[in-house]
Amino acid sequence: MAPVLRWVLYAALLAVAGTSAWFLYAPDFGDHSAEGASADAPEAYMENFVSVEMDSAGRPGRRVEASYMAFQADRTVELTDPRYVLFRDDGEPWHVQSELGRVSPDGTVLWLIGKVDVWRNDASGTRDLDIQTEHLMVLTASEYGETAEPVTIRTPAGTTSGVGMRAWLGETRFELLSQVRTHVDGHNRSQ
Repeated sequence: MAPVLRWVLYAALLAVAGTSAWFLYAPDFGDHSAEGASADAPEAYMENFVSVEMDSAGRPGRRVEASYMAFQADRTVELTDPRYVLFRDDGEPWHVQSELGRVSPDGTVLWLIGKVDVWRNDASGTRDLDIQTEHLMVLTASEYGETAEPVTIRTPAGTTSGVGMRAWLGETRFELLSQVRTHVDGHNRSQ
């Protein structure tokens, strides 16, 4: 390529780049600076988000869905209408749903905010365990959760309620912390 033609090509590319930059940052096309952005505006977002995490054997381990997911400047992730499925090797999966969710920057803590419903179905598809509460904090690696709010646990055998709960979903073990009341097949017991 002739040296003059090469310089003409470089000049044309610089002109295109300069024009593109002017269009991106021109006042008539909006303020694209950090000063023009809302303090609570997300850095990025997705609508109708679905993610499936596979286990070491290549089977689904966890499924996460949300109608809206936003990545915040502080590296947290906020979710609207989050829904989780935690698959089990030894039984039916756990389902978790809440109104809102927030994930810590390192992904180790999940806060489920508002009405929270945690359930598991039996092999026929009928709910055999249903837990309802508000504001549940979950440590994602250990599938441990806790809340200080009122909790209701329903099974085919009856209903137990209390205030405050610790839950180990992987072990299907729950501990209600205070004001525990149980209603079993027409019987009512307080503890």
